[in-house]
Amino acid sequence: MKIILESTIDKIASRVDGTVSIQVSTQELDSSKAGDLFSLRGKFCKVLISDSNISKLEEELVDNTQLVGGKKHKSQASRLRAVLYLVNEQQGGDENSFEVFYKNETERLIDHYKKKLE
Repeated sequence: MKIILESTIDKIASRVDGTVSIQVSTQELDSSKAGDLFSLRGKFCKVLISDSNISKLEEELVDNTQLVGGKKHKSQASRLRAVLYLVNEQQGGDENSFEVFYKNETERLIDHYKKKLE
């Protein structure tokens, strides 16, 4: 499905994980185009942003770009941090106590593997 929207970029923000969030506001949409737009919610999509008309060549370049995945693959360190966050949460910890919990747990893991080197 392709939707071309006339819009403005209202907000650009960087996120902790290195991604960028873009907030776009469209002009008024008819119900059909709005329905198409809502059907893309949560889906991994291609985006071309231009402040001029989109040429056929640009449209073809976007069409020919292959979508890879759909979710960013987390590093092993990021996965471990996310799991430790959930463990901390399940043990009654909160965001304020997580950094201390994370430091203690990772030190424990490091010590465990350092002992195997001796």
